[in-house]
Amino acid sequence: LVLRLRGGAVSSGEASAALTELVGNSFIDGEGSAVDLAGVVKDAPLLGIYFSAHWCGPCRAFTPTLVEFKSTLKEEDEVEFPIIFGSSDQDEAAMKEYFSSMEGFHAFAFGDEKINALKSMYGASGIPWLVVVNAKTGELILNEADTEVPGGPSVYKKWLSKVA
Repeated sequence: LVLRLRGGAVSSGEASAALTELVGNSFIDGEGSAVDLAGVVKDAPLLGIYFSAHWCGPCRAFTPTLVEFKSTLKEEDEVEFPIIFGSSDQDEAAMKEYFSSMEGFHAFAFGDEKINALKSMYGASGIPWLVVVNAKTGELILNEADTEVPGGPSVYKKWLSKVA
């Protein structure tokens, strides 16, 4: 179900109802401060949802690649690609330690019920797993986007071309 407000536009500083329903409205930043969805997304056209865990070897290998991907987009193309981390860690200390390596990311609170609901919704049968959605509508752009990230920033343009 996608709801559109009359006119269909969402003013900057306000997240869409559909995206809020999908991911929620309460996140943490790298300093542990609370941030709402509008503060995470800002005016970005795409949003990444990243499922990962400290205990997962393939995740620890992939996360630096994703951090570099996000950083390169910002530095070279002046593109903000907000990413929300959904931890599969068994304890909050491990989650926080791992999250500290994800510069510029936001995260669901440890144990947030949205994490498992989203993993189930997108069929995330393993980790690492990156989902890319339209930041205005919540519509799926690419599931298992982690497989494309090693291709570098040019894959972002391909994702962006799928935004209606």
